[in-house]
Amino acid sequence: MNQLKKRDKLFYGLGAVSDVIMANIIFQLAMPIYNIELKVSAAAIGLAISLPRLWDAFTDPFMGNISDNTRSRFGRRRPWLALGSLLAGTFCALMWMPPEGLGESGYFTYFLVASILFFTAYTVFSVPYNALGFEMTPDYDERTSVMSYKTFIMNIGSTLFLPWVYKMCFIPAFGGTPLQGVRMVGIIIGVVIFVFGLLPAMLCRERAEFQNQEKIKLQEALKYTFKNKSFLMVAGIVFCILMAIFLAFPLMMYINLAVVFAGQGVEAAKESFATINGTYNTVYGALGIVAVPVINLLSRRFGKRHTLIGGLSMVATAFVLSPLLFSARFPYLQLVIAVLASPGLSCVWVLTSSMLADVTDEDELTTGLRREGMFGAAFGLLVKFGLAGVMALSGVIIEWSGFDSEAAVQAARTVHFLRFFFAAAPLLFLAVAITLTIRFPLTRRRMSEIQAQLKAAKG
Repeated sequence: MNQLKKRDKLFYGLGAVSDVIMANIIFQLAMPIYNIELKVSAAAIGLAISLPRLWDAFTDPFMGNISDNTRSRFGRRRPWLALGSLLAGTFCALMWMPPEGLGESGYFTYFLVASILFFTAYTVFSVPYNALGFEMTPDYDERTSVMSYKTFIMNIGSTLFLPWVYKMCFIPAFGGTPLQGVRMVGIIIGVVIFVFGLLPAMLCRERAEFQNQEKIKLQEALKYTFKNKSFLMVAGIVFCILMAIFLAFPLMMYINLAVVFAGQGVEAAKESFATINGTYNTVYGALGIVAVPVINLLSRRFGKRHTLIGGLSMVATAFVLSPLLFSARFPYLQLVIAVLASPGLSCVWVLTSSMLADVTDEDELTTGLRREGMFGAAFGLLVKFGLAGVMALSGVIIEWSGFDSEAAVQAARTVHFLRFFFAAAPLLFLAVAITLTIRFPLTRRRMSEIQAQLKAAKG
């Protein structure tokens, strides 16, 4: 067994704090700040979030190829982690500092440009970061351990920094209003992104044997990647999970304002939501932290596929029960969603990353090359194409619902639409994800065969 030292896995996992913040900070603040406060339409905000992800879909393969072909005394991955985290931290701060008086079209343009710059910087960090994790060990179970460390620390970072970012905007010392407070919050989060992104760049080591392999052209790399059926299945699983999440979870703020805190008054309802949102995400993150060691043990005992199917079933149960869990009498009943969804989604993040690392071994058997960067990038390309569409759609869905940001009480039609869509839409994608997981071919036995063939080929 190619066992890594715990410190190496810990050093790698620290970068997940930056990764999770970069991936989620916009979804925590975009609608509350640009839609609720600055009155930019929800559909426009959805478009401003989706277009950068479409741009990412094209930049990811280039970044993957650049990282795979980088030859420096600092390695193929680490220089890009330092640069990407610096740029992302800077653009995160600027994104929440729009000049006053721009009007709806001006605020939309500012947010769109800032989002494109931010997500481009995120690509520079995330593609090499994921590739670094894929190549740390060739062992089937140790890969799950690496991704468990990453997900464990990711959940700690998520719990510490993300749940309360909107609530922090109300702190009197930051200005007392969300529009003033978000400027300071953006700076704080930007610094956190840079610091935790820099740590793996400084502390991690790369495997020297991959430094001298021949370079591969982008077109050829893409061709080999998209011919790999196992890769397409893992990408399909994550694609479906993200569709389910991003169709549903952006609606939670609107369901709380329309159902749970209806009648409180607009300003009071917003602050009540900020509090319960912080509590929800804290519980979500804490349960994710607890779940990771359990997932690691279950994966070693039952295999990645069966453990992942169990996790996906928990997420599906959360959505099935959700119509019963948004209650004005019992506001905190919605925490049951976090209790079910958090361990289930932790299974997804731990195990699909480990499964994708297995795919790179299968690919090496075919091509003779280690192409973790390209697989991570192509994975991002497929996922981000889907995300671009669903993020644009999420804003349109809010518009369809008829939600009125100025009204303390929403129309009955709006309430029914939000409840139904939150529960039903994700279940369709979860069913597809479970089907793909059942059919995934790289079992423990198959990976042992592949490892033996690779070892024999290398002499």
